Amino acid sequence: MSYSSRLLSVSTTALLLAACFSVTLQAEEAGVFPIPEDAKTYKQLMEFVQEVGSLEPEGDGEQDLLAHRRKMARTVLAVTEQAKAMEIADDDEMECHYYHLLALNILQDLDEPQAKEKFVEAIDAARAHSNPDVAAVGIKFLVESGFRKWQNMDEQGKAKWLDSIADYVQGVKVSDEHQHLVITIVGFLSEAGEIQLAKQLLQEVSPVFRSSPDEQVQSMAAMLEGISRRLDLLGKKIELTGSLLDGSELDWASYRGKVVLVDFWATWCGPCRAEVPNMLDMYRAYHDKGFEVLGISLDSKAEEAEAYIEQTEIPWPTMLSKDESQRGWQHPMAVHYGVTGIPLAILVDREGTVVSMSARGEELGNQLRRILGEPVARTKTVKDALVQQVSNPASPE
Repeated sequence: MSYSSRLLSVSTTALLLAACFSVTLQAEEAGVFPIPEDAKTYKQLMEFVQEVGSLEPEGDGEQDLLAHRRKMARTVLAVTEQAKAMEIADDDEMECHYYHLLALNILQDLDEPQAKEKFVEAIDAARAHSNPDVAAVGIKFLVESGFRKWQNMDEQGKAKWLDSIADYVQGVKVSDEHQHLVITIVGFLSEAGEIQLAKQLLQEVSPVFRSSPDEQVQSMAAMLEGISRRLDLLGKKIELTGSLLDGSELDWASYRGKVVLVDFWATWCGPCRAEVPNMLDMYRAYHDKGFEVLGISLDSKAEEAEAYIEQTEIPWPTMLSKDESQRGWQHPMAVHYGVTGIPLAILVDREGTVVSMSARGEELGNQLRRILGEPVARTKTVKDALVQQVSNPASPE
């Protein structure tokens, strides 16, 4: 079982303790629950932790709840410190360090004296542990801590945090779990507007995946390199190749001189389906002025895409790989541009340059109006429909 699977299988005590994360109020000193003297083994200590996790607060006020949570965290910290002094199995080491870090994290949120310093030290100790699963736990808390504190970190702190993650990935035998870790961090950095840091991390770790003797891991490098390519798309040309749903080959050059919405989607994607009415509206309004849409379906079955396109009367062409092994997230264009989430709506101007990476909803209309001017015919927006319903409830659509 992988370390991520084992983390998911730890007891519900972790969930009970995690409720403390959002607490920032002060509370009176709480002490600890007495550890039974006959708890001599790791298993017995963890059974006691389970018991502590099921205890109810002595009062029902906010201060009573806060004091109880502090006492729980202190107790778990004391138990894990005792357990860490034992010789325990590798799997138990991972669980022990997880609870230890969780308790410290809670206590630092509760402004426990020295908890912040101890939490940082415990993360460093876990990351340096000879047990790779323990090191992974350390990285997990390092990453989550960085996410939570990002807005208050200076540039030096951000760089140090990023270097620690890159060093970790470069020093392990990488797998899909590490790819997921990198993608998660890159996604966070992108949302935070830290595109250069995201690209830097990808540049540093992609060679590790590429040099792996495992072909499956090597394919992960292609996705990571694709993400870097996607992050660099705004203001640059986008190139597309592949098969259309009708079996013909895409002639991307024929779109030059048109404003094109490149839409990565799938029939199983709720937000994708929700955006279709807006796209149809914009298509009808701007098609005669040079607006085109090119869909790239990440469906695994052609018939599902065809049925949905027929049902919704989508008039634009859709790409779908002829090779069934290159469908879904393995579509060549999805891999080439590192698509990890849909819908992804990329707007391209007449010269083939990407002008928006999020051309959905109002953003699509605003961009089209900026590039192509006013629509040929006024489109009916959601706002228009609501106004009509209010002014004339009985009026048909």
